Amino acid sequence: MEYREARAVLDRLPWLEVKPGLSRTGRLLDLLGHPERAFPAVHVAGTNGKGSVVAMLDAVLRRAGYRVGRFTSPELVDFRDRIAIDDRWLPETDWAAGVSRIRPSLDSVADRPTRFEAVTALAFDAFARQAIDIALVETGLGGRFDATNLVRPIVSVLCNVALDHCAVLGGSIEQIAWEKAGIAKRGVPLLIGEVPPQALAVVLAECAEVGAVPVDADRIDVQRTGGDWGSTTYRVVREGLPQTIELGLLAEYQRDNLQVALGVLELLREQGFAVSDAAIVGGLREARWPGRFEVVRRTPNVVLDGAHNVAGAKRLAEEVERLVPERGHRRLLLGILKDKDVDGIARSLAESVDCVTLCASTSPRALRAVQLQKRVGGLFLQSTWYDSVEGALERLVPSLSGRETLVIAGSLSVVAEARRWFGEDR
Repeated sequence: MEYREARAVLDRLPWLEVKPGLSRTGRLLDLLGHPERAFPAVHVAGTNGKGSVVAMLDAVLRRAGYRVGRFTSPELVDFRDRIAIDDRWLPETDWAAGVSRIRPSLDSVADRPTRFEAVTALAFDAFARQAIDIALVETGLGGRFDATNLVRPIVSVLCNVALDHCAVLGGSIEQIAWEKAGIAKRGVPLLIGEVPPQALAVVLAECAEVGAVPVDADRIDVQRTGGDWGSTTYRVVREGLPQTIELGLLAEYQRDNLQVALGVLELLREQGFAVSDAAIVGGLREARWPGRFEVVRRTPNVVLDGAHNVAGAKRLAEEVERLVPERGHRRLLLGILKDKDVDGIARSLAESVDCVTLCASTSPRALRAVQLQKRVGGLFLQSTWYDSVEGALERLVPSLSGRETLVIAGSLSVVAEARRWFGEDR
């Protein structure tokens, strides 16, 4: 089987619908000989920040000399970027071989796995075959019934809890917290980041019920001391950790993610992983994660940030206000998926930006630009719309002055198409 055929097999699986439950993934892993048991893992859940935390940990652990597997979703640059080993995408030949191994369970059962479940199994199989030292595994949706929840973690992580995917996870903070806290495992530390009090009560109750060990990320004090369009510096107040960090991920909201990543590294050290201060400092300086306040052009500045829920949009708006003080120099290109809180995301960004260009990505979940204009165009002082990301960029970018900053946000699918337009293919 070649990669093209393997992709066709995967794309025939359900991928727009959500099918909670672990039985389908369990069947695939059983067919593969349970590769998820072959490596230790850090399992990362949360409404926002999962990818950034994984990126920081990946950079540091590789700098410390470990062979690291990384599983994230959705793809941003290429479908293959979901699975990486030592920061290199899994080769097409390995994708094809993996699909060949699980194909009998994809075609011959009534309750077929989803594409995400199949890719999760492929990731665990690749990690086992490549004899990685540790896996960094990001949940796809929620946690309790997410396909990744069959991994064997030595550290579990809950970055934060906010409203998102309410149709699937529930319409309250408490319900969403219960879903995400489902990654807690007996005897395994669960590092807890920024969660509201009502969510924290749910998470702590889950830990008590299953015998997990709750750990507060706030035990590490992280203070931003400076930054610009190149990097951000932090002071760390915690014995045993470096006192000064220069982070390659720019936005001020990365402070919380940095705090979580440092908490994970501290827990890994306690379990015998040799991670020097030099590896922490060097890895974090080099850490990058596409589409998270990613600067792809200067003068004029062009920034890509997924910001696909209200919490993310509010944090992005704060960052734009900080880095671009003059409101008149801020421009926004916005596209949103129709199953998101469209009005909440747009309203949050409109607090900081007057001029918006609306668009739609090629995702089948995208809200058409004309519909987006009708729903949220009136929130901004000035709004225009184009049917596609490419069409919007072709008209918008040449019109920017050198003092303006363009922020592209609202959906990771919009960000992905913008990255390709700017020639950012890695």
